[in-house]
Amino acid sequence: MKEILSKLVVVSLSISLWTGRKKLSPEDLGLDFSKLPPEKLATLGSKKICDPEKLAVFSALKRRAERHCEAVGVRFLGGYAIPEDKAEEVMKVLDGVRDEFEKEKTEFLLEYDRSIREWIEANPEWAGIIEVGVEPASTAARRLGFTVQVFKVKNIDGLDKGLNEQTNSLSERLIFEINQQARQAWEESYKGRASVTRKALRPIKSMLDKLRGLEFLSPYLISLAVQVEDVLATLPKTGPIEGRNLTSLIGILHVLGDLPLAEVPAEEEEELVEDIPFEAIPAEPVSLPSEWFF
Repeated sequence: MKEILSKLVVVSLSISLWTGRKKLSPEDLGLDFSKLPPEKLATLGSKKICDPEKLAVFSALKRRAERHCEAVGVRFLGGYAIPEDKAEEVMKVLDGVRDEFEKEKTEFLLEYDRSIREWIEANPEWAGIIEVGVEPASTAARRLGFTVQVFKVKNIDGLDKGLNEQTNSLSERLIFEINQQARQAWEESYKGRASVTRKALRPIKSMLDKLRGLEFLSPYLISLAVQVEDVLATLPKTGPIEGRNLTSLIGILHVLGDLPLAEVPAEEEEELVEDIPFEAIPAEPVSLPSEWFF
């Protein structure tokens, strides 16, 4: 366990978003509160006091940061365990995303008042309920945040039972994540196709890079990576992939997408489907960049 921890760092993302929403009250709709069901039975929901399109960029940047960590690491202790030798590369990307987040935040706050006015003007019939929920720009400024921390984890002899369990389950979690990614790649780029372009290799190569980066977690991961490399080595360097070559690719996807799972985190266990042919299993995957697919 100590040897594994010595090769890992943990990247912790703390990215908070301002939703631009406020609780919708009975007064907003002119309702008699006494005639409404209790909150334990029903609620009125929320109202948008700002155009959601103005805030979409922050959610996209958060997802970009998470996706980059997922590409090289595995979820661990509330963050992502990544190979220490890739920490500098990962932080370079995350620093760039953070800078973009801060730039967008500055621009959003500068235009905040005008954006609110435009939203009210675009919804004149609901102007009253929007206006009573408007918050100052300082509230949005406090809510929008992007910080990254990188740290090493060290066990304490005699007090590390929980840490040992988490560390020892890293290989199973990695297998689970690869499993889900392979199923999405199958659904998005291979299922029902007699030929694919080289673009379809991107998710497989990404999974291979992740396996190789974390292969020290288990000898089985090394064996699996070798299988993928052997298949990729047989493919033509140019042109579409079809026939036996496509069959080989589909075969390795089935291996990657139907890996044995010794243990799956409880909160994700319900996502698994047992005793169903691989072709029939709908994807419930970790999100992958859209540019990987057709």
